[in-house]
Amino acid sequence: MFINSFLVSLNAIISIFTMMSAGYGAKRLLHLEKEYIGRFNTLVFHTLLPLMLFNNIYSSNLKGGVSFRCLGLALSVLSALFLFTWIFVKRIESANSQRGVMIQASFRSNFLLLGMPLIQELCPDADLATVSVMLAIVVPIFNVLAVVTLETFSRKQIDVRKILLGIAKNPLIIASAIGILANLSGLRLPDCLRSPISQMGSSASPVALLLLGAQFEFQDVRQHRRNLTICTVFRLLVYPGIALPLAALTGLRGPEFAVLISMFATPAAVASFSMAAQMGGNPELAASAVTVTTLLSAGTMFLWIFLFKSLGMF
Repeated sequence: MFINSFLVSLNAIISIFTMMSAGYGAKRLLHLEKEYIGRFNTLVFHTLLPLMLFNNIYSSNLKGGVSFRCLGLALSVLSALFLFTWIFVKRIESANSQRGVMIQASFRSNFLLLGMPLIQELCPDADLATVSVMLAIVVPIFNVLAVVTLETFSRKQIDVRKILLGIAKNPLIIASAIGILANLSGLRLPDCLRSPISQMGSSASPVALLLLGAQFEFQDVRQHRRNLTICTVFRLLVYPGIALPLAALTGLRGPEFAVLISMFATPAAVASFSMAAQMGGNPELAASAVTVTTLLSAGTMFLWIFLFKSLGMF
């Protein structure tokens, strides 16, 4: 089973790298300028990613029930580690444009894109209602924390009112809120609306990955070596190394445990690059963080899956 799970994770990661490589190659062949790439990134951030979030939440079975023990543990660990990461990064890095990116790359996993396929492989016969609810709750929380982080470090002085306004105006937050309201209200969109929303939302990840590859530069990895090492260790080792043993000790098993693997052990979120680039973060560091954590997660995810499968957690 763990070999199959590893292959699913590896296939997803290879797919991500294939699209990123296509973006990198297109930039080289077409001589795309950073300004040109930035304009398309604006389109992704303000249109395609919000539509993807709305459609995923709208299509979820939010009324199917959720494990409050699993959700409580996930949010408690996330909150504690987020605060620790914030304090740690603020002490060791002085540049605000890098602080926000490092914190976001550390806590914000690729749960949205890799979570469901991974869980389906780890627990093929499980009811996925819990997964859907976790996605609908955790992904908006990731977005709120990311906005707070990037807004805070994009300003010389902390202005709570402006940070709250930034959260309220963020297209990903707006899309998540509308998706939850539409889902819980029972609203049924006509096919003439739902079909284009679904199609455009489905294009968000491929386009974001193409732009991520186009943004990537090998010299950025060398330039940001220390900071990349820090957020990679946090993302792939520290966060799962704390969350998963705690989940095992509290008795979570099966799909509930698999949800936490997909939430804490997956690489940095692809959307974190688009958000950082639009909100004053260092886009080169953000692109490198997603690339490096995605590459290395092929090994670390296998180790976490192998370890906890051997212990009978799922």
